[in-house]
Amino acid sequence: MPPPNFPFDAVLFDLDGTLLATDRFWIPAARVGARRAFAELGLVREIPSAEQWMSMVGLPLSEGFDAVFPDLSQAQRTLVQERCVEEEHFALESGAAALLPGVAEVLEELHDRGVPMGIASNCSQRYLDSAMLKPELKQFIHEGRCLDSPGIHNKAEMIEDLLLTFGTRSAVMVGDRRGDRDAAHANGLPHVHLENGFAPAGESVECEARIVDFLELIPRLEGRTRWIDGVLQELGIGEGPGGPRTLGITGRTCSGTSYFARDLARRLRERGRQVRVVPMQEFALASESGDRAPLEESTAALAIPGMFYELDFVSRNVLEPVGEPGELLILEGPFLLHPRLRSALDRVVSLDVPEELLMRRGASRELPVGRASTFAAMRSVRWPAEARFDEACPPAERSDLHLDASNCLGPEAG
Repeated sequence: MPPPNFPFDAVLFDLDGTLLATDRFWIPAARVGARRAFAELGLVREIPSAEQWMSMVGLPLSEGFDAVFPDLSQAQRTLVQERCVEEEHFALESGAAALLPGVAEVLEELHDRGVPMGIASNCSQRYLDSAMLKPELKQFIHEGRCLDSPGIHNKAEMIEDLLLTFGTRSAVMVGDRRGDRDAAHANGLPHVHLENGFAPAGESVECEARIVDFLELIPRLEGRTRWIDGVLQELGIGEGPGGPRTLGITGRTCSGTSYFARDLARRLRERGRQVRVVPMQEFALASESGDRAPLEESTAALAIPGMFYELDFVSRNVLEPVGEPGELLILEGPFLLHPRLRSALDRVVSLDVPEELLMRRGASRELPVGRASTFAAMRSVRWPAEARFDEACPPAERSDLHLDASNCLGPEAG
């Protein structure tokens, strides 16, 4: 279950330029370290500008030094980096680190709501440990990952590891650089871009939401809750026993139907309504016939290669029995617009997600299954079958609400 009164199970953060005011200690520390290194190397050259030092923030540090000192040999760059890092650690461990405005307040509120929080940063373990000495981070952040974490090679893997640790994919990534967005999207997560962070001028960051002030974060994330409340209002489903008794949440694989149904049910339960969520996946049986895909309106079964749905069974044993008075039954999953099921559902909401985003989400859930893989099966079998079904039973025509679900933060958070 998600935390009370919050639409996501976890929130993940970049560190530098998102939580930490890195410019307050990195620039002076790097300048001192560079002077030391130049003296050791016998070099006479200008110290990089503040903008050049800050261009390194958010990247793996070696990449930043390669870009700022392209004329130095690898051994020389390594020594300059070592001296700068020594000074940086000294500054951090001396208490020079400061949180950006609004960070402490937001972390405290998320903590009070019971939201697990994690950090994914292109830094060393020593740097992360030093940053976590800040009471606000040590008290509120549950997990941290960096380039020194076991088995980790990049930020996308840090996020993947945090999701496995928290046991959810209902999460959001908050950061200030394009690399944060790329790592979030590699895991199928929405990205909130902090516009007053340390991204260099001209760095374009496409994202699901933008904030200028860190205090805007929680209201933006709650856009999902407002979106779901609006859907309930349009469907005429409230806290009272009246209105629809059965509701379908449908869409193609990776469109977000399971979390949408879960969060919708949670909102209704908060209002005292009895709700039961039944995944369509529970009724998917292995199919011995790999070439059938009956979509005729008269059929009582639906088969796609490798999977078979007995629609009459779902209708008779799930939708038609009368449940508790006032209970709302939510059936969630694909193919709910098949006439055999659609006729038994009082309302149906279909989620529309672009093909490219479905692919991205599917790739982020890749798991080996025998010699094949989940993503390969979705791409070659599942999605084409669902596309053919949508042609036969158009979601925009057969559902009560056909929603653009490409932004899981809600349409207002673009």
